[in-house]
Amino acid sequence: MHKTYPILQAVLVILCCLSFIYGAKLIADAIQAASAPKDASKPKALSDAVLLTDEEAASYVGLPETTFKELVNKSEAIREKLSAYDTDKYISYFQMNGHRYYSKSTLDKWIDYHMLHSRGKDPFSN
Repeated sequence: MHKTYPILQAVLVILCCLSFIYGAKLIADAIQAASAPKDASKPKALSDAVLLTDEEAASYVGLPETTFKELVNKSEAIREKLSAYDTDKYISYFQMNGHRYYSKSTLDKWIDYHMLHSRGKDPFSN
């Protein structure tokens, strides 16, 4: 004779159902993660850091990194020839271990200066 254990059967059915539900959730999460858009052309979100790298500063001011670096180099070349100048006219940074770092607040001041004074012209054109 074969004895049945109704409580054991109920526990096994519940465990089987829970395993099925958990597996379905894992599969759904994996599918959702795989189908999430991965757009590399979007700028990375800026951290709350006070200092920005070249790439982050370019993203912050809304310029391609190469254009931003060209502006920084032009700015530096002009500034080196001057003995006195309006501080906010040029892109300020400091260099450490071969890397340039920018402050968000000084970038904001640079943008504000050129919004008021450039009148639509390239900021470092002759």
